[in-house]
Amino acid sequence: MIRLSAPAFSGSKDIKVLLPALLRRRQAEFVGKAVLDVPAGNGDTAQLLLELGATVTASDLYPEFFRYPAIECVQANLNDTLPFAAASFDFVICQEGIEHMPNQLHLFQELNRVLRPGGRAIITTPNYSNLRTRLSYLLLESEAYKLMAPNETDSIWASEKARTIHDVYLGHIFFANVTKQRVLAALSGLRIVEIHPSRVNYTSLALLPFWYPWLRLTGWLARRRGLKRGAPSAQRPAVYAELAQLNQSLNVLTGGHLIIEYEKRLETPEAVAELSGKLTLETART
Repeated sequence: MIRLSAPAFSGSKDIKVLLPALLRRRQAEFVGKAVLDVPAGNGDTAQLLLELGATVTASDLYPEFFRYPAIECVQANLNDTLPFAAASFDFVICQEGIEHMPNQLHLFQELNRVLRPGGRAIITTPNYSNLRTRLSYLLLESEAYKLMAPNETDSIWASEKARTIHDVYLGHIFFANVTKQRVLAALSGLRIVEIHPSRVNYTSLALLPFWYPWLRLTGWLARRRGLKRGAPSAQRPAVYAELAQLNQSLNVLTGGHLIIEYEKRLETPEAVAELSGKLTLETART
């Protein structure tokens, strides 16, 4: 099962505070380990990892904004193949990047490729699974009800070097909720091991008493229908149980950010082969 923490009711809600605090608490795990920070932004996280004893590689679409000369920042586009050999890193930190990526499955596959067996990836993103965002999506299809829906005028930025759409900085267009991330990870050979706490979003907390019973009920009905549908599957009950765990988590429903830690379980071709074998077996039973 996934380790889930309760949301925090005090402290900062800024991911630039939350993630460094998490990394500092786990300093011993980073000493001497190869860590990739992508997208690295201005380099604050990469510099912290260096101070914690890690061997750090930084990478970003716009390395000219990287501020720390002691660390080389390699130009890379997360929409393309990363310029690193397979199994190069023990950890990958992907902070506030996935919501900008049009091909998120490719992103997961690339993070999995550059990780060593058993390596960990920590991905952070605004929490598109909390109740405030779910309500905002119902009303305006936006991440917050005070904002317009994603569009081509509000959150797109390009430098003069941009030549293709993949060179353009795309804003929060590609929402990455927790269940979407889970299935993309599974298809890539990763699995969620823990969702770390973030500061509670009080609008989501206020909505919780009204919506939580309905979430439990509709989740139970959907799970019941799904287990009755199609060929028997040894895998489906465990998958559905994990989805229910995520859908009922107070951290997921009320937290302001998703800070999700993944473990490399398989190489991507092995994960695809495993899935294909199970699908073939289930089809043969019908």
